[in-house]
Parts: sequence; structure tokens; C-alpha cells
Amino acid sequence: KCIKCVFEFFHLFCFSQEKKIIISQSLFSSEEDSSLYFTYSGGCNELEVNNLHYEVDTAAQIPWYERLSEFKLPWEMNGDKQTAIDKLSLRVHSGQMLAIIGSSGCGKTSLLDIITCRDEGGKMTGQVLINGKPNTPQLVKKSIAHVRQDDRLLPHLTVRETLSFVAKLRLPTHFTQAQRDQRVDDVIAELRLRQCAHTRVGNDFVRGVSGGERRRVSIAVQLLWNPGILILDEPTSGLDSFTAHNLVITLSRLARGNRLVLLSVHQPRSDIFQLFDLVVLLSSGSPVYCGAACDMVPYFTALGYPCPRYCNPSDFYG
Repeated sequence: KCIKCVFEFFHLFCFSQEKKIIISQSLFSSEEDSSLYFTYSGGCNELEVNNLHYEVDTAAQIPWYERLSEFKLPWEMNGDKQTAIDKLSLRVHSGQMLAIIGSSGCGKTSLLDIITCRDEGGKMTGQVLINGKPNTPQLVKKSIAHVRQDDRLLPHLTVRETLSFVAKLRLPTHFTQAQRDQRVDDVIAELRLRQCAHTRVGNDFVRGVSGGERRRVSIAVQLLWNPGILILDEPTSGLDSFTAHNLVITLSRLARGNRLVLLSVHQPRSDIFQLFDLVVLLSSGSPVYCGAACDMVPYFTALGYPCPRYCNPSDFYG
């Protein structure tokens, strides 16, 4: 009887361990799956910035009605010119993910606005080239998808309804309804939104999907028209570490699908930092490092600033 009890206990123990492995695989296989459902079918894209210098006039940022409230005419307001970006050069092509890191106010958002032709009231010198051509609003609209930091979505629509609505507005007119539905299904599968496809998007006042899923929906809206260049302004802001890591894994997978991914990140974790191909470290608008992410620590170590052991490089150098 004792031997029989031992065998039964051993069998139950093995069964419980096997069950734990199956559950853990089911929980994490959806995020660790590296399969690509929706790749970019166009040619290789290249983004190049040459000796970029950008100044912002503080007086131009003040609305005209505030000037009138101070009983001053617009031309009597003398503002100080502040350098947002100074002598920045970089080059990135399809298949790579470039991260712009640095402290708050270092010029990350200003750089993205210049690339996407959304800068206001600034003076720029230098060149921003997209596939060898200067960036213009028309060229940016055709080749670049810009995902802003704030999620501008309709809260009462479900995820599938949101994407179907955008597909009718954004996709070419020669697309049939079956082709639009197939594009929506591909984007939902690519961004791992199947489990919440029929859940309302929601907002601060309407209960809906989680913060990470809402950020994925914002990316899916821009991914519907299959852009070759994807630019994101702090996509991990407001997310917990686990959700932010999974989101960057998704962006890395999109880059492997023949896309160029450029994003700004504020002090990413070490495991997120290792996912980047290229890194641009900004400090007060000036580039401190621009190159491969794996070479940043050896670069500063050679200059006499080694990163301490068990320390996050983005936290130490940023």
C-alpha cells in the first residue's frame, strides 16, 4: 500500500507540473509568437537626417489673445530663441527599429515633429530625407504613419468596429468589402487583438479595453493602410513594465516585416533596451550617442564612463 501511495503521489505531482507548463505556455505564447501576419510589400525605405539644427522662438508659441490681454502688440513681444536640436545626423532603413531616448525636454518630440512636418514656429537648418527626397507634407502623408502619444479613438465602438470604420475611410476605393475585412483581420492578428476584438475601446469615463490594448488599437489604426515607415511618440508612456515590454516586442516584429520603426522612449527598461537595433541619446537637444544599441555601453566605457554592473544603461547615461 505504501508503494502504491508513493506512485500515486508521483503521478499527481508530474501531472500538476505538466499542467503548469501548459498554462504558462498558453499565457505567454501569444506574445512570444514571432510569426508575421501582415508584412510590408513595398520596397526598402530609408530615413536620413543630415546636420539638423532647430531653434524655437518662445514668443511665437504665445497665442495672440494672451498678447492682447497684456496690452502689447504682437510685434512688441520679444522672445528668446531656444535650441531644441543641435547638429543631429542619423540614418535608418527598413528592417531596423531606432529608439530616441533621453530625459524630458531633450528634443525627442521636436525631432519627430520635424520629420513628420508638424513643427510650428521654429527655424530649421539641415536636411531630412525620405528615400533620398526632402520631406514634404505630401511625401510624409504617403509614406509615414505617425502614432501620437494620446489615443484619439471613439470610446463607444469596439476594436473591430473602429478598424472597420477606418478601413472604409483610409483604404483605396478599389478595395472590395472582402479585402477590407481581410485587412482588418490581418492587423488584428498582427497586433494580438483577437481576445478584445469585440470589446469597446473605452476611455477615462467609459469602461473598455486595457491601456496596452488601447495603445495597440492606435497602432492598428495607422497600420491599416500598410505604411513603410512607422513613427511613434512615447508608445510605452503610462503602461506597466510587462505591457510596455510586450508592446516593444510587437514593434520589433513589425520592423522585421520590412518596415522602418522609429520611436521615442523615456528611460526604457534594460530588457526593452536590448530590443532596439539603433539608439540616439539626446541631451538638451544635442546627440550624445548615435549608433547600435549593443555598442553604446562599450562606447562610453572607452571614454571613461563605464556602466555599473546590474545597472540599466538608459537610466545611467540618460
